[in-house]
Amino acid sequence: MSILSEALKHLVSIDQPLMASAFTSGQRKCLEQFARETRLIELKKQGRGTVYQIINRQSVHNYLRQLHPLDEASLPDNLPTRSRNIGIDRNSKTGQTCHDCWYLLMKAWDADVVWQNANDRMQPSELTARFGVAALQINAGLNSGQGWQCNRPLLLVENQALFDQCDWLPQDFKGCLVYYAGQLSEVLLQWLAEQKRTNEVILFPDYDGVGLSNYVRLVNALHPDSALRFYLLPDWEAKLEKFGNTDCWLKTRVQFENAFAKLTALNALSPDFIKLGSLSQTYGKALEQESIWL
Repeated sequence: MSILSEALKHLVSIDQPLMASAFTSGQRKCLEQFARETRLIELKKQGRGTVYQIINRQSVHNYLRQLHPLDEASLPDNLPTRSRNIGIDRNSKTGQTCHDCWYLLMKAWDADVVWQNANDRMQPSELTARFGVAALQINAGLNSGQGWQCNRPLLLVENQALFDQCDWLPQDFKGCLVYYAGQLSEVLLQWLAEQKRTNEVILFPDYDGVGLSNYVRLVNALHPDSALRFYLLPDWEAKLEKFGNTDCWLKTRVQFENAFAKLTALNALSPDFIKLGSLSQTYGKALEQESIWL
């Protein structure tokens, strides 16, 4: 909801003028502009202060109805979040924009890899062999009824190429390869925070500001009974120098440096991380995941 909408709703909810102190400075600016443009409200001096008074209450109600066609209370509980936002604000991207669930796309090849909860059991290697991928719908919330846990590590990769072609994986990897697109889902982070889902989560992102920011988010979110590791591809130092991308570094440098500052504050900087930060700044380059095949 916009600043003006919040201020107007506050104003129409009271049957008398409101002092300027009832609004934030941003709301006061919006109300003053609204008064000049529409003449539907007016500002009056009262003592040493200013009051805001509605001139035409029905017209203000009509204006708000144009901005917000439906009320929150009139919408069904099971309506998708973005549909709800359209109904309330005519914009799917206002308010809460994340979806209520997320789909954990994974591959596994070892028959001993098992997902299970109190009622169900899944072997992702069987689904991978038959359909090329296994999937699990996850919902955040302690009352979601989902106690899913995996007995092997989860290796998260950011780019689809590494999920499609898996010959880069170490031969001794016996866990689940998980795909995410660019940014880790908030639903996934909440789900990982609720309880121990696995003994170890391994993040393999691009070595840029976005990748390191996602690692910081995992550090802050992951359940303390699960270990977290940053995946360093073989010979990454030489690859960074030879194949690193200057444009990617410049676009995400601020995020990269902010992530390093947060990891320092969390005492989560390993010697390899320190070396990655130093070399990235020295070369002025970021390294993308696909360089693992070069």
